[in-house]
Amino acid sequence: MKEKILLAISDVVLTNIIADKLRLEGYKIYIAIDGNDALTKMKTLSPNLVLIDIVLSGRNGYEVLQEKSFDRLITKIPVIIISNSGMALNMRLIPSTPTIKDYLIKTHIDPDEVMEKISKAFGRKYIKHIDNVSDEQTIKANGKKILWVEDDKLLSTILSKKFEGAHYRLHKVDDGESAFKYLETEVPDLIILDIILPKMNGLDVLQKMRSNEKLRKVPVIMLSNANKQSDIEKANLLGVERFMLKAAVSLDEIMSVVDSLVK
Repeated sequence: MKEKILLAISDVVLTNIIADKLRLEGYKIYIAIDGNDALTKMKTLSPNLVLIDIVLSGRNGYEVLQEKSFDRLITKIPVIIISNSGMALNMRLIPSTPTIKDYLIKTHIDPDEVMEKISKAFGRKYIKHIDNVSDEQTIKANGKKILWVEDDKLLSTILSKKFEGAHYRLHKVDDGESAFKYLETEVPDLIILDIILPKMNGLDVLQKMRSNEKLRKVPVIMLSNANKQSDIEKANLLGVERFMLKAAVSLDEIMSVVDSLVK
């Protein structure tokens, strides 16, 4: 078994993506729900590495690192910082704290970059894992068109690689109006919709689709963190094939549902 890694990240989707990737590589993963929980788990679990977000509830990342530096039980645990900007580089802790091994900018995180930095922190070279796509899946996916309407750049980057690796033809837009510009000339085999979108929300996009004879029968997956019961009920009434919460599904589950719906 490889090392124990504690993830203290405010973004649930990002946490799940990184955790899935690390488990595939054999690491033992623990998740902290806030800054206080991160400190508690550092003391009780003695992880070999901590990935910590600057933006945390309870205690923020700065406060956690400050308290960690004065606690002899956990002060030597190495850390990789996750920040919303390059501000982490200017933290007064970093120049004087050798246990801070590296940093990641949240809006530009790539799973392979995470793995490279973690491997480097452990003194190893990362060998990129290549997803195995079965011949059956390749035949099924090859040439199938997916329209994905999503404004989350991180999720877009990661899942785009999954779709392309499985030989889907993916068209990605980040708002509802752009989706309909594409749909004026193309009829995809599947549409993936977020609810919270600029200009036109996902439910409005879905309703407009269902009133269009050409688009009415295109299968739709609603993939969102908006989990109001009224939204779920409206999506179901409009004939969505699946309603999936980003925070509750893995990348492989998303891919599995997509594979089951393409014809």
